[in-house]
Amino acid sequence: MAAGSYQRRGVRAFAKSMTDRISDLPDGVAHHILSFLAITDLTRFGCVSKRCKQLYLSTPSLDIDVFSDAHMVSCFKPLLSSLDRFLWMHRGVNKIQRFRIYWDDFRHDDFLRRAFLEDATFRLMTWIHNAVSCNVEVLEVDIRMLIDRKRRPLFPLSVFLCGSLKSLFLNMGHILLKAPSLTSSSNLEYLKLRCVCIKDEGFFKWISSSCKCIKDLHLEYVDGMNNVTIESSSLKSFSFEMFDDSVDGDCHFNISGEKLEEICIDWGDRPTGSRLLNIRAPNLKYLKWRGGLMMRQNLGELMCLEKAELSWKPEADDLNFLSEVLCSISRVKVLTLNNETSMALFNGGSTARLLGYVFHLCIYIGRFHDILVPGMVSVFGGLHNLNTLEIKSDHWSWDPEAYGSGFDMEYWGLQNLSFIHQLKEVTMELCAGSNGIQFAKYILEHAQNLKKVKIFHSPWRRNDIAEVKKSKMASNIATVVFEEYRIPR
Repeated sequence: MAAGSYQRRGVRAFAKSMTDRISDLPDGVAHHILSFLAITDLTRFGCVSKRCKQLYLSTPSLDIDVFSDAHMVSCFKPLLSSLDRFLWMHRGVNKIQRFRIYWDDFRHDDFLRRAFLEDATFRLMTWIHNAVSCNVEVLEVDIRMLIDRKRRPLFPLSVFLCGSLKSLFLNMGHILLKAPSLTSSSNLEYLKLRCVCIKDEGFFKWISSSCKCIKDLHLEYVDGMNNVTIESSSLKSFSFEMFDDSVDGDCHFNISGEKLEEICIDWGDRPTGSRLLNIRAPNLKYLKWRGGLMMRQNLGELMCLEKAELSWKPEADDLNFLSEVLCSISRVKVLTLNNETSMALFNGGSTARLLGYVFHLCIYIGRFHDILVPGMVSVFGGLHNLNTLEIKSDHWSWDPEAYGSGFDMEYWGLQNLSFIHQLKEVTMELCAGSNGIQFAKYILEHAQNLKKVKIFHSPWRRNDIAEVKKSKMASNIATVVFEEYRIPR
């Protein structure tokens, strides 16, 4: 007994000493340490002493992430009540710098009942209102639980009218968003909306007219984006991503901004209805575009574009659309193309002349078929400024039809590709057949300015790689690395 009592006193003394260490710290330092605690641990800390309670109630960063584990179900209602008291009765008006709620839908039976969902939604809205009253600056609401689409709640308008709010991330089961008054103002700098439903086009008008400080706007799987017009003098980064069926009917996007530097677009693989894309971003530096080509698009002249990644699925009659886009991005310096876009480009013939400013090209070709080589040569012939080339392939294919062996080093030499002599970096993934091997040998033996070469190959191509290694290098300063693919299990 004596030993046990002594042990308990020692533990209490140690806990008290640790608590005193935090208590003696300046508020800013203590708050920084407490910002790493989940709300449950923070609550326990607040029960230790009067000073700890003071720090607990005034901590500017709150992270509520206690709903993702099934073992919380048994104490769920007491936990909700505790959070209610903390956020309403005790918190008062102490400033909240960052407020994060994460609620995973792990589909426990109790969590699927309508009464529970309605009660939980009400509490969530109340917490968000309380955060607004505490002049929150960063609000992250990531709710994965099910919300009845027939009885969708309306997200609090007070959030968009909160003068202190600078950053908002909202992912909440297709909750309804209604446009605030156009006469209101907002200090939002970052806005990301995911899986919400925008009630009308006025919401985007509000962003254009009231969000004078916004720099980042990201829309993912948002319902109600049939007609989107955003004109912003402050916006620097914009992205949208949608499911194939997330927009019912036509979808028209008009994006305009003098300061826009980054745009990422994902229409989905099989967009339905009419598609229109207008971009006016004269200072755009980065464009990423995935999905189908539009029926109508106007990108203007992107004279400052530095990097573009195009992952399209063009149809046979999309060549004109492809040419239009390439005309708009003709000044791009770094260009990445997926397999389907590369094939369309190889078949385009005259489109090759549109890539004269590209100095770094990354293409996915699937397989080095004989049939694609002439088109590839046509494109390569227009790359007068190219100094970095990456060719990615379907390196695990061992289909006899995938063999491409009709073009040797002599063929490549007859093409007089001007960029070969200025190449500095090359990365190649070699697939079945000898076309890739022959092209790699030609580059090594004729590119006198090469500095770095990396060649990936499958384990069963070691004999072919041995032949490549025997190449007489044109550059005496190049570093050449050969690397085997890892065999997938």
